Amino acid sequence: MSLHQEVAKFRDWAATYPVESRSGEWECDYEYWGALHSEALSFVANNSPQDWKSSDVADLLYAIARDNEIEYLANEIAANPKTLISLATLSVPSPEKDAKWQLAAQLGMLASHIQEAESILLQFMQDSDEYVRRRALMSLGALKSPRAELLAESAWATGEEYQRIAALWVLRDISSNKLQEYISKAMEDGRQYVVQNANQVSET
Repeated sequence: MSLHQEVAKFRDWAATYPVESRSGEWECDYEYWGALHSEALSFVANNSPQDWKSSDVADLLYAIARDNEIEYLANEIAANPKTLISLATLSVPSPEKDAKWQLAAQLGMLASHIQEAESILLQFMQDSDEYVRRRALMSLGALKSPRAELLAESAWATGEEYQRIAALWVLRDISSNKLQEYISKAMEDGRQYVVQNANQVSET
């Protein structure tokens, strides 16, 4: 079977899965993940990104998004930095948020291609999905991007709990001289997980 056929098979199965039964890990119930993994990785290995059609990209991102609990496909694809960069670039306008955050996470480990990775992550920072933005911010921190401090401060300013938590870890990762200031702000924030993470950041 081709990648497109395996994706179509998953779509057909998903269409029969009761919406009310879909927990966070519902995709793991799919019986034929091995075949879908195999076809996705075979496609990537045997087709250059410049030859991908828009439908190929959509199929790849769909498969990666459904694989979000295991993150197997994203990890395997990231073994080839050029392929990761190409796919991540093409994913920016995609609605597949669960693919984008995984690719954002992988880009944070791409110090060997920091300029390309940073460029894509900055685009992810404009995404409509909060978790995509959060993972992009954390990856910019991991890469020690010169933009990370300002973006962390902007994330903090949203007032959103998990954006504030991410901001603390990014300031820690880049050894910002503003970290203590934001740890103090976290204590003033008072929310359990913000305070808990501030304590953890101060101990590392």
